[in-house]
Amino acid sequence: MKKAKSLPKLKKELQEVFNAYIRARDINEPCISCKGNGVKQAGHYYPVQGYDGLRFNECNVNGECVKCNCFDESHLIYYTENLPDRIGIENFEQLKKDAKDYRINGRKFSRSELTEKLSYYKEKIKSFKYN
Repeated sequence: MKKAKSLPKLKKELQEVFNAYIRARDINEPCISCKGNGVKQAGHYYPVQGYDGLRFNECNVNGECVKCNCFDESHLIYYTENLPDRIGIENFEQLKKDAKDYRINGRKFSRSELTEKLSYYKEKIKSFKYN
């Protein structure tokens, strides 16, 4: 019988697939922060380090150029300005509520949830390739 992956390994694999999905989803969108057209990464509005429970939230993660995501300390100013237009004001307000809830209550991902999300995002990536 095959040994199950550890939760950290499963989460890491899902992060790679999820980030690939975000890059594919936003391929024709400008950088969420500077509106430039550079190579995009999956930039988190609420960072994984403080908001692990939002790491796989599609509204929280958008295509962002390498410069903004890695080297521009002020990128969140423009991310904040542009995010409501990208995801809609209702989703933006919900994201803020989700972040507050996470800070108060925390959140852990279960093995089944991670596995389900992994399958889900692999299928979503395939749908981009065939459309």
